[in-house]
Amino acid sequence: MTRRLRLHLADRSGSAAVEFALLVPLVLALLFSVLEAGWIMTQSIMLDRGLSRASRAVQIGTTAMSYTQYKQKVCDEAFILADCEKALRLELTPIDTAADFPTSDTPCVDRSVAIDPVTTYHAGQTSQLVFARACFVVDPMIPGIGYGLSVPKDNTGAMRLTSSFAFVNEPI
Repeated sequence: MTRRLRLHLADRSGSAAVEFALLVPLVLALLFSVLEAGWIMTQSIMLDRGLSRASRAVQIGTTAMSYTQYKQKVCDEAFILADCEKALRLELTPIDTAADFPTSDTPCVDRSVAIDPVTTYHAGQTSQLVFARACFVVDPMIPGIGYGLSVPKDNTGAMRLTSSFAFVNEPI
């Protein structure tokens, strides 16, 4: 009996398969977390870019933009954001005093309801400080592991990407 036990303990066949089975899930979770973090960062940078470029169009005052046109401009500039028109909410707030800055979180689209009310949208007057905020709602690629598991999500399982930008309207 002890001889048989010694033979089984000395047998190393299959040890590589066990190591592989233990390490592959960890390596894949790390790899997909890095890919997801990079993708989220790219979308966040593009949201910043879109908000900045659209706000510049408002800032120089060449044309008066409606909320829909402003939103379209942000989506055009941030071209990688999937379903941008439906998942993006914007806010423009003229600032006269420090108390005028929004104190709440950036409002986001609530995908659990069918309506999407327009938030504050006032492009301000000449030489007035305007504070722009954007929130884009995006689903994590892999919500059950790594980065997708650790980020805060809303009741529909989506993450919030937010961006802020302040500018002074130029005199015409």
